[in-house]
Amino acid sequence: MTRRILDGIRRIGANRLGWLCSSLVLASWVTLVPRVDAAETDTPERTSPRTWHATTLVSGRRGYRMIHYWSKGGNMRAETLIAGHPFTTIVRGDRYIAIDGLRGVGIDVGRSALARAEDAKRLRPFANDFEELRRAGAEKVEDTRAAGVPAELWRTTSAEERRSLWVSRKEPRVPIRFEIFLRGSAETIKTEYTNWHFDLEIPNRFFDTPQGIELERYDYEGFIAKSLEGPVGSVPVLYPDLLHGGPPP
Repeated sequence: MTRRILDGIRRIGANRLGWLCSSLVLASWVTLVPRVDAAETDTPERTSPRTWHATTLVSGRRGYRMIHYWSKGGNMRAETLIAGHPFTTIVRGDRYIAIDGLRGVGIDVGRSALARAEDAKRLRPFANDFEELRRAGAEKVEDTRAAGVPAELWRTTSAEERRSLWVSRKEPRVPIRFEIFLRGSAETIKTEYTNWHFDLEIPNRFFDTPQGIELERYDYEGFIAKSLEGPVGSVPVLYPDLLHGGPPP
């Protein structure tokens, strides 16, 4: 029973459009030409950036979702606009915080040991599509360009879906476009990455919990136990892999 509940929690974020996406209102529009200036230079010896920023626009049958990501080491802050509500997700050490900024409410949950252990295994907490696709057996299709940037196209196929990823050719390798074609529904979910910036000066306080928010606090085991009774809190867990661990949905 517990396993079924945990799988259900993971599926909260399984569709990249997810909760309330059909009535999304975009606050702004940004160019789809990514800022990957560093990726255009021949610097194979370059070490991985310490901080990252990107904006994504996700689209599909049920609407749109715009997300701004920032990360510093294992810490991440994501601002997601859904149905006019600005949702803030903060991942910081052993805490996972999700906030509805419009209503001033949220949840503060302890992260699983698996999720914390995975922080050290990746470059950043978001936009790891290239690494995940390669682990899934993706094959390179061709050298091409995406949004004006020299890129490689990588792909996986299965009976259920086809995943296609355009990734920058130069370092740091970052995703530019990601498409998932669902064969059963003939739907294509597209994610466009834009405004990549590296090595920003991001103070640690940027990942602090905002003041004046009414938070429900749980340790991880308590959160799972509460889930046996039904949905926990009134704020969606948009990045369940960063709370529970394991591959992202």
